[in-house]
Amino acid sequence: MLREYLCQIGFTSNESKVYLELLQVGAQPASLLAKRLSMNRTSVWSLLKSLEQKGIVSSYSSKKILYFVANDPNFLIGYIDRKCRAFDYYREKLISVIPKFRGVMDDFVFQKPVVSFFDGLEGVKHIIHDFLNANCEKRGYISLNKGFWSDRDFSDSFRDALKRKTSKSFKIILPNFDEIKKIFNFNNKNVEVLCLDKVDFGKLFENEMAIYGDKVCILNFDKGVEYGIVIENPKVADMHKMIFDMAWNGIQ
Repeated sequence: MLREYLCQIGFTSNESKVYLELLQVGAQPASLLAKRLSMNRTSVWSLLKSLEQKGIVSSYSSKKILYFVANDPNFLIGYIDRKCRAFDYYREKLISVIPKFRGVMDDFVFQKPVVSFFDGLEGVKHIIHDFLNANCEKRGYISLNKGFWSDRDFSDSFRDALKRKTSKSFKIILPNFDEIKKIFNFNNKNVEVLCLDKVDFGKLFENEMAIYGDKVCILNFDKGVEYGIVIENPKVADMHKMIFDMAWNGIQ
């Protein structure tokens, strides 16, 4: 049991064996200790020097013979304290260089997109609320499905969310329908709306798309088959942000 405790705090199995033997028999030269343990003398010598570095074994010379003796078990507490301080130091150092490790990962490893599927109207609303409450730049295409936006409770909560003051830009491209335009009939300098005539819109945005942070969301509002797909990946999101900005600048 004692050997297991020592191994749990960082001792090797043989270090534990040597230390416990020294505790039991007292000061010993490496050669005699090796015989008692039926181990190679060179190996025992290396183990004793390792334990000495850990601060739990001491050595002294008598009649030109070097003896090793186990320190009081309280020295084990000091050993643990030193390890904790060292780990705390290296933990702080590691925190400071984590961005550099991430930089290596970003440069050489393609992160697979995380794709989530949300079924039903409540799932779609969950995605939209996440979109509206995200603290980042937002871009969105509003769908042609007027029925969804005629839901008074939802359209009111949607408009209230858009009215919140934020330092992040919010750009929306939507069809030129009166029902939908009423939702965005407010004064918020951070929310920019671009309306397109139906003839220009065509079937391009029959589904809604929301782009924010590292997420691209595709939403279908057809009654009875509502669903949402969320693709989470920085490179995919950056590509769609670029496409949106090109469309925004080109339409204007």
